[in-house]
Amino acid sequence: MSIFTDILAPFLKFGITAFGKKRLPLIDGSLIVPGLQKPVEINRDEYGIPHIQASNDHDLYFSNGFIHAQDRLWQMELNRRVAKGTLSELFGEVALDTDRISRTLGFHRIGKQDWENLGKEDQELINSYIKGVNAHINSLDTKLPIEFSLVKHKPELWTPEDSMAFMRLMVFQLSHAWYGEIIRAKLIEAVGEENASKLEIHYPEDNPSILPDTDIEFNKIDKAGKLKKTQGPFLKQSMGSNSWVISADRSATGSPILCNDMHLQLSTPSVWYKIHLKSNNVNSTGVSLPGVPMILVGHNEKISWGATLAFTDSEDLFIETFDKENPFTKYKYRDKWKESEIILEQIDIKDKDPHIEKVIYTDHGVIISDILSEKNERLALSSMSLRPSKTLKGFTQLNYANNWDDFVEAMRNITAPQLNFVYADSKNIGYWCSGKVPIRKKGNGMVPVDGSSGQYDWKGEVPFEEMPHAFNPKSGLIVTTNNKVIPDDFPHYLGSVWMNGYRAKRIEDYFNSLEKISIEDCKKMQLDFMCLPGIEFVNIYKELDVFGLDPNPKVKAAYNKMIEWDGNLTADSIGGCLYEVTRYFVTRAMLIPNLGEELTNTFMGVGLHPIVLPSHEFFGHDTVVLLRNLNDPGSWWIKHAGGKEQLLRRGFNTAFEYLLDKLGSNINKWQWGAIHKAIFEHSMSIQAPMDKVFNRGNIPVGGDTDTTCQMAIMPDDPFNVKGGSWAPSVRIINDMGDLVKSESMYAPGQSGQIGSKHYDDLINMWDKGEYMTMNWTRGQIESKLEGKLILNP
Repeated sequence: MSIFTDILAPFLKFGITAFGKKRLPLIDGSLIVPGLQKPVEINRDEYGIPHIQASNDHDLYFSNGFIHAQDRLWQMELNRRVAKGTLSELFGEVALDTDRISRTLGFHRIGKQDWENLGKEDQELINSYIKGVNAHINSLDTKLPIEFSLVKHKPELWTPEDSMAFMRLMVFQLSHAWYGEIIRAKLIEAVGEENASKLEIHYPEDNPSILPDTDIEFNKIDKAGKLKKTQGPFLKQSMGSNSWVISADRSATGSPILCNDMHLQLSTPSVWYKIHLKSNNVNSTGVSLPGVPMILVGHNEKISWGATLAFTDSEDLFIETFDKENPFTKYKYRDKWKESEIILEQIDIKDKDPHIEKVIYTDHGVIISDILSEKNERLALSSMSLRPSKTLKGFTQLNYANNWDDFVEAMRNITAPQLNFVYADSKNIGYWCSGKVPIRKKGNGMVPVDGSSGQYDWKGEVPFEEMPHAFNPKSGLIVTTNNKVIPDDFPHYLGSVWMNGYRAKRIEDYFNSLEKISIEDCKKMQLDFMCLPGIEFVNIYKELDVFGLDPNPKVKAAYNKMIEWDGNLTADSIGGCLYEVTRYFVTRAMLIPNLGEELTNTFMGVGLHPIVLPSHEFFGHDTVVLLRNLNDPGSWWIKHAGGKEQLLRRGFNTAFEYLLDKLGSNINKWQWGAIHKAIFEHSMSIQAPMDKVFNRGNIPVGGDTDTTCQMAIMPDDPFNVKGGSWAPSVRIINDMGDLVKSESMYAPGQSGQIGSKHYDDLINMWDKGEYMTMNWTRGQIESKLEGKLILNP
């Protein structure tokens, strides 16, 4: 079958691409579009990026929706179906588990509440956007993107619920803490509390920050319910990121510089859509999400903003005890039985009878485990990401903000997700940690707790003004890389798990070595592959001289390549390749004998579900845990793996045999990029040979989870950058002294239409570390004009 598909794929790709070209939208000329108040001008630059010029905000966001639908309608269709739990209508039973999770978590229900919380002005803005989306859908007739033909589907008109539900899904996907509680409980169940604590994520003492035990019986957790891992042609996202702001005093330009590179799963098309929005009230540019209006990260005429995931803990799991006689409707709370709320969700399935999902709510939140344990217990999820908010209003305010005070007011409304926002204007820099964080009566939210006692309930929220923030710090530099947000003496508990801080250390060390920091210095750090923990790991081998007397000359030669490695994890690095593969197998050799393969994968970062939660807060921490145990002479984990030297020897030998099998006997070909490739996966790629038709990339790349230019891998599917792993999805550098000089890059291209030349035209630039000018002035735009489209009412 594989030979047949390999032969078929080129012909299929040619045919589908040719067919797709016939369905491309008009980008030059004029169109009559009912619903507009006045003519709108849309200029496309050489990369296909639209610059919209409208007379008023209604027409601006109408055109925003129209253009999103022109280039990304299939992506938008999947976005809303994942969020609303209606994938099964298109794809059948393969999508049922995904729909069940979405309906249970209730993104569509919370989205409705979010809509009701918005003021009339914000609702009008979103309605304008939706009218623009629908204007394009109504104009298509038979010219739908090719994916619709392949699944034999015509999209329904867009609704406010679609945008609000999708926004809610994205918020939830950036909330990982609750799943970490389940993992801790499973680790304790597997090896006991003391040994599990040696795997706990302790932040390395030398790495920078941005600025009581529970008495639960761990063995009574319902292990996983029936929420299965699924595959399907659906939306998948995770997130890490880097951002920094440099003060005017430290900047080589004499003005603040803001940089942001957001790390998400690589996909075709990109999750982001670049756009420039201008009316008589607003002028902003940056990246947007198809399905949602306005700019989410970018700059306007006065300020610039960026974001990274904060990893603050805004979620808890409560173990609810249900009545044996009434196992769905009654649960115990403070020695009394309370009535649960039950919602019946009908999920329509292609060519099958509908599925009825019973959704249960307690006062703590939605029940996420659907099987009773022997003690009639279920897990309820309490999460700030599942509570009504005005987050969309907050992002709207950022687009219109003129100064720090306006920025802070926007932060006040972004109650979820929990993000590190950086800020710059022409003179100032700042930082604010957004998102609500609960104050707990007891405990710290690290494991599921007894919900019936009421002892662990939330008693309030950390006051907005007391969330971490900074304005013009003396250091003149603010760096956020998902690292620790606060010092140990911070008055509120915000969490215990952060990314390990190696990226932050690398960035700060480099910038602090410079007298002035230039735009080129910022680019260097966004593209940097120096791997600090890799150097620590290799030094352990050097100290023991594990293979110093090995009689096998090829093993000795490979070993020497690794210990002579300088820590620069480029795509052509042989020593870096040996480090990565060796570290991977040493880690697994330490964990699997006691945890088994599945729990090891979970501990190393594999999430509950590849669509809704593909990874979690433990992702990338296995390196820190490994180094800590290797440096601990009394480590239980090292002892049970056969001892330090034996473990290191076994891990390297396994890596050697792996690379010998994968890359052959010539060690000079054992380059990291030979097994570490960036793949931009398309939603249709689950079915061969559609992967060869729609996917792009397969590019040798450097980096890993711990390098500033992050190129992470999934522990259950090494070593390519695909699936649940992530990489820089967009890079942004804004010079607040001259916005004309601002630059960015993302991939694979602006268009989601396979026949477009902008479907994949940015991959090579992205791979080479090149940047595009973020065309800002009319002169810039018109000098690089590819098409001018006039929308007339």
